[in-house]
Amino acid sequence: MVSGWFRRAPRAGGTPTPRSTAPAPLDGPREAMVRDFLALDQRLSIIAEGVDAAADLATDRSLTREFEPVRASVYASIDWYLRLSGQSTELPAAGTGLVSESEYRQCSEALRTAIADLDRFYTAHSTAIENARAVRAAVPDQAGATARASDAAVDAVGALDPHLRDYSSIRAAVAEHARARDAFDRARTAGESSVIHNATADLASAVADLRAAVVEAPGRAEEVRRALASVRTRRSAVATRAQRLPQAYSALLREFSAACSEDLVGDDRRGDEALRSADHFIDAATELLAGDPDAAAERVASARGRLADAEGFVDGVTDRLALLRDVRADPRRLEADVRFAIRDAQLLAVDRRLVPRWGSVLDAAAARVERATAALVGTHPDYWGYVQELTSVSGFVAETVAKMKGEGRR
Repeated sequence: MVSGWFRRAPRAGGTPTPRSTAPAPLDGPREAMVRDFLALDQRLSIIAEGVDAAADLATDRSLTREFEPVRASVYASIDWYLRLSGQSTELPAAGTGLVSESEYRQCSEALRTAIADLDRFYTAHSTAIENARAVRAAVPDQAGATARASDAAVDAVGALDPHLRDYSSIRAAVAEHARARDAFDRARTAGESSVIHNATADLASAVADLRAAVVEAPGRAEEVRRALASVRTRRSAVATRAQRLPQAYSALLREFSAACSEDLVGDDRRGDEALRSADHFIDAATELLAGDPDAAAERVASARGRLADAEGFVDGVTDRLALLRDVRADPRRLEADVRFAIRDAQLLAVDRRLVPRWGSVLDAAAARVERATAALVGTHPDYWGYVQELTSVSGFVAETVAKMKGEGRR
């Protein structure tokens, strides 16, 4: 099988060297075969260039796969042409006979069939082919423009005040840019389009990040200063709410059974630890702000995270107390909501004729509600267990409804 023949120099075609001296009447069929081959060569060169570029530059990875059977068929007709024109290395032994007019005509027919296959492929994939060719053709210009942008970004860093160049964001962006520029320069030296294309994209991204860091650097300290003030305000609010935590926890233990709050044991201590950790990050951010606001911003982000943890511990107790008081005041309201969801699901099962499959499942869900309600006995019922069970049933019923609707669509 011929591979990459259209890149050879000199190109196949022109006046082929005949395998043997043929009579004059064969000149017409032979020249027609050569013309068909040249037409095929032109089409294949354009398409193969686009397909190979799409593969190398990853503009359309499916193009190569779809072109393979067409390429194989085309190469088969090219092999035939090369044998008849005397350009194949697989020439028959001397004295095996002359090339007949019929052979030339049959080869021409095969070449024209291959041309038609290429035309159909190009028609179907012309956008992807031409896009890949254009991208490859633009690689040198894009590389040059990116190199100039890279140089300009380096100059912009040099124009910054010295203390701004010490910012973490500037140092990180400069280091990443240097790495990308080194890879880019090596790719241009190697000269392979696909490698240059990828290195150019990598460098362009690094240049954009460096430019952004340079633009943001002068106002970075003020930005982080505002963020630090905001996190201090939030810390004060959380601390105020945390002061109510012991009272709320005491009410939980006094008004409800121990089972209603056993998962919250130690949350007051964990909330205090989270607040102290947030204070540590706030203090660190304050110290770093003047010299490296980027590092200060990282501490501010950590402080926010620890404050969120503290809020979770505080709200976990106060929200639990409020929820249990609501349930205690009207335990049947939650039960009614879940029973309504079950009845609605049962009606759906009847409407879609799914009772044989899902009827018993929904009956079991209703039985769970009955048991949870019956367990609300004694001076201090386990209201939290009741809430958890009915919430679980509600979620189960919702999943069942989704499955029934899915079966109905099928």
